[in-house]
Amino acid sequence: MTEETRTFAQCFCALGLLVFSNWSLNNHLFPLYDVHLSSIRELCTSVNGIALVFIAITSVWRPRILKARFFLFAAIAGSTLGPIAIYAGNMLGSLPVLTAGACATSIARGICTIFVGLLLCKLNDKRALACIVLAELGATAASLVFPTGYSTIMLVMHVACLIAIMGLSYPAAQHVLVKLGEKPSPHDEAITQPSSYVPFNHQIFMCFLLFRIVYGFMLTFGEIGGIPANSLWSLVIFAVAFAFIVGKAGWITADRLFRIALLLSIAGFLLVPASQLVRFSVPNGLISSGIAVFEVFNWIVLCSLARRNTHGAVSVFAWGFALNAIGVIIGANAGRFTNQYWHNDSQIVIIVVAVITFALVAYVIVVLRDFSFDKAISEVHENVAPKTTLEADSVTESTIYERCETLAREYSLTKREEEVLKLLARGRTGVFIQSELCVSYNTIKAHVKHIYTKLDVHTHQELIDLVESLS
Repeated sequence: MTEETRTFAQCFCALGLLVFSNWSLNNHLFPLYDVHLSSIRELCTSVNGIALVFIAITSVWRPRILKARFFLFAAIAGSTLGPIAIYAGNMLGSLPVLTAGACATSIARGICTIFVGLLLCKLNDKRALACIVLAELGATAASLVFPTGYSTIMLVMHVACLIAIMGLSYPAAQHVLVKLGEKPSPHDEAITQPSSYVPFNHQIFMCFLLFRIVYGFMLTFGEIGGIPANSLWSLVIFAVAFAFIVGKAGWITADRLFRIALLLSIAGFLLVPASQLVRFSVPNGLISSGIAVFEVFNWIVLCSLARRNTHGAVSVFAWGFALNAIGVIIGANAGRFTNQYWHNDSQIVIIVVAVITFALVAYVIVVLRDFSFDKAISEVHENVAPKTTLEADSVTESTIYERCETLAREYSLTKREEEVLKLLARGRTGVFIQSELCVSYNTIKAHVKHIYTKLDVHTHQELIDLVESLS
């Protein structure tokens, strides 16, 4: 077996187990939580989101805090002690113990998600797509075999999935986490390498939030006893769609995946008011298929961003899935609200579904009108320390300054921007420039952004190359 094949198999198993564990959470553990207190599921999802937000922010501002051993310890403790507490809390009828176990397990699952994401970065785009699709299909097919509802056997299986995920993905994650702590923080490097890091308010992440609201709605809308309404249609439609998509070698793009997910979801929502005519499984299957396609889109986009700049990979995965958790909470509550009126007042259901459908369409037409996910991904560059071939003697520095002054006049840079340009041309970092000129982080970042825009460069290295190319 070649190294590439071994890596592909490793990624397929890890992601497939992760997808299955997410299904198991919704169909085995959440129903148990609802028996004791329905708000436990929102609490553990919120804790998962908060933990991921902490990891995302810390990996950007203080990455040295995030030791690889810390992640491994938290994942092992949460995935073993958490389920033990769930079992004990259920047997003893202790709500605090059950809640603590649920939250610990949720945090472990969030860390395992980051591990799997970092592992997937080892595959190229084509192999990653095939791996993600096959893992989604395999996990979805496997879920149809297992019963829903809480049982001790399924709790043990949930634990086994998380432990297996850690064993498969931690070695790759460890390598990235060690490198993250050895370099300057992404927060500092983003000053002079703005194209290497995707900001937290980027349109890509906002899209994740919106679709996870839809996902949360789908999970709870039509649920019985806390168990989501599953439909065989979702697997059939998903398999047929990707049999066509994957067959077209160069056809698949992030933008097309997003449109397919959107169309399937909207089609499902439009049929919800007519569920008594076409059976509820049809709209549910369409929405579930749209979510499944978006799940592939979600992984493809995050892996592409992380692969193009591995130094920002942890923050990309952590922030992306943190917004997913927040979106699920919002959507799930909307689904439960709709369920209350499903049989008593169909007009309320129609209004809620119409609002969600309108929001999806309006978001695409107004917000994403000129936005391209593929273009946004392609604009992210690997964070590489700039190299200059110029010597650091007084004559060379004089030459650099003269060239920077020429560029400043030609591109109408301000006096302060010219000072920043001279330091950038010498290969200085954003932190050094901030200290040298005694100005704030945001001020330097704004100056660098204006300089890059006026000179039409995207990276620190491109700026240095431009200065050195002048005669």
